[in-house]
Amino acid sequence: MIILLPLLFSLSACSNRSSRPATVSSSATHKASKQANEFKPNLKKKYPGFKLTSIPEQFRGTWYRSDPLSKSARKLIINKHTIGDSVVYRQVDKSIKLDHNSEQKNKTYSGGDSMIAIEQHQGQTWMRVREFLTTVDIIYITGQFKGHPCLYLAYSSGDIHNALFKNKALAIKYKNYDFSKIKS
Repeated sequence: MIILLPLLFSLSACSNRSSRPATVSSSATHKASKQANEFKPNLKKKYPGFKLTSIPEQFRGTWYRSDPLSKSARKLIINKHTIGDSVVYRQVDKSIKLDHNSEQKNKTYSGGDSMIAIEQHQGQTWMRVREFLTTVDIIYITGQFKGHPCLYLAYSSGDIHNALFKNKALAIKYKNYDFSKIKS
């Protein structure tokens, strides 16, 4: 005990802590945590055979969707060059074939960025989106659902399975609707 007592006093004497707890404003803490959580997509990243592209205006904005198992709506932000956290590119060299089984392609095209193609189908604009190394497209289709602007979500075949709305309440309201009834 006699040996431990001087050791404890020497350790506490070297401490930088004051006897009062430090105070940090909640707004400073919130700002610091918000900056740490913000993701900045790299719009300068280059991929062989692909070029950064712009998303058409009618797809841009904050969109919401929900599903029968959710009590809330999920947000998707589409900007000029991004869908969520994914930067979008268009293919300029059609000879490049992406293969998710290729180790070399996995190194070159990794990172979760996507390629898009804009198509017109019977008066609707389709935006076909695929991450570089996946095999399935997600198609965003401009449309109206019960008088509200929406983006229908479809698989590679064009079969609609869900919808995104500009209004969070609408996404929750129609979370149980069977969107497969809608034909693209």
